Amino acid sequence: MFEEIYREARQRIVGLTMGLSAEELSRAVPACPEWTVHQLLAHLSGAASDLAGGRMEGAPSDEWTARHVAERADVPADDLLEQWNASGDRIAEMSRIPYQLALDALTHEADLRAALGRERLPDSAWQPTLVWITPRRLAGVAVKTELGVLGDGPITLEADGYELWRAFFGRRSRRQVRAWKWSDPSPVDQLPFFPFRDTNLVE
Repeated sequence: MFEEIYREARQRIVGLTMGLSAEELSRAVPACPEWTVHQLLAHLSGAASDLAGGRMEGAPSDEWTARHVAERADVPADDLLEQWNASGDRIAEMSRIPYQLALDALTHEADLRAALGRERLPDSAWQPTLVWITPRRLAGVAVKTELGVLGDGPITLEADGYELWRAFFGRRSRRQVRAWKWSDPSPVDQLPFFPFRDTNLVE
């Protein structure tokens, strides 16, 4: 599943960002406020290059991702996309890719779409990963979404599927997540892979 998710996310992002203007490339990405659109593309290209070349020391630390950005600061965006495609083709030849790489690309696609004012990520792209993630991150919680009930347990949660999916990757604040319909909010802190945002993010 994750090989296909990664390939399709890469193809959509390339189509979304190829030929962007200098103004668009310099926009801050609200979900990744320390990065511009160009810097986010540098990270995606760099992560693929590192995996294809076996350069994974320190992954997935902040230092690892910062190196992607620093090394590619002066590389034109379209060249970054071409490099990502080349690395992606090598990755496709591997028997298995880390699921984290696929989820990272998909999450950043959603970040880019919001930053560029484009339509939201297609439901068919994120919904399968929501079904996979929910029982793993929220053990003991029955989560009711528009997809039905995901997981099982004595605690219940009603949430919009996309909001929940974004929150898993630290794109929502603790305040936003606690405001959902929990029967008991005690599992809130086990939800995100990455720390909650300090400020609310509405997309």
